[in-house]
Amino acid sequence: MIPAYLTQSRETLETESRRHYQTAYLGDGIILCRVLGRYLMRADARDLDITPHLCLDGFWESWVTLAIAARLRAGMRCVDVGANHGYYTLLMADAVGEEGQVLALEPNPALADLVRVNANTNGLGDRVAVIERAASARADELVELVMPPAHAATASICRPPASGDRRLQVLTTTVDEAVSGWPRVDLIKIDAEGAEPAIWSGMQATVRANPDLIVFLELTPSAYADPRGFLRTIQASGHRLRYVETDGSLRATSVDELLAPSHGPEPSPGIAPQVVPEVTPEVTGAGTRWQMLCLSRD
Repeated sequence: MIPAYLTQSRETLETESRRHYQTAYLGDGIILCRVLGRYLMRADARDLDITPHLCLDGFWESWVTLAIAARLRAGMRCVDVGANHGYYTLLMADAVGEEGQVLALEPNPALADLVRVNANTNGLGDRVAVIERAASARADELVELVMPPAHAATASICRPPASGDRRLQVLTTTVDEAVSGWPRVDLIKIDAEGAEPAIWSGMQATVRANPDLIVFLELTPSAYADPRGFLRTIQASGHRLRYVETDGSLRATSVDELLAPSHGPEPSPGIAPQVVPEVTPEVTGAGTRWQMLCLSRD
């Protein structure tokens, strides 16, 4: 069971996390952080996106953390697509308890290893499984993962490499394939740097079979060939579009609002602005800031 301060307010979550944060360098490019006042996380010391905030604030995306934490329940089965260091994986695993299950999908081998280590360090390894593949529309395809140096949060299978980027061949899976042995799926978080439309396509059996499914999806319209079509597809499945406000609350929104120029959260104290992929030339009028949506049928 997660502590109450993780579901009360953004201010409380940030205050308690900062009050209890601790950091120790372990060597070999790994930093140990106390996160959310509760979890011990190993993080890549070379990363300039997430690691500085885990080390010096003890949280990441506090408003998203709050929104997800408020909807987690004991016994849930959750999927963390684009798990990165495992921040949301730990939160999910703690909240769902011994009767729940969490599946983390992370194609970067170094980060997938950190997710496993972090789950075990916090005594949550018995309920966490890690799949070292990229989620997409089809399984068992070989794709190129582009990893900018020092920016693990922006690794993507959807953009060409820039100078200095690392390139790694990885296999794909689908959410449908990954959860095929589960009796149900309750909550999915998707943050995949432009691959969200493909991931949505590869989870349609899961969407149909789970009418109460809650999906938190990071939307970056400028990264998609057809952002309007993607959002219409989500709506056609019966899911409401709700925007995660910076206080962690949810607000009903529309396709037009989400695609308005520069729509998305302003940078806030203690939170780094999200790096947005290059704007696709053929996409005009699409918002260029990232934004977290909560999708559900209720």
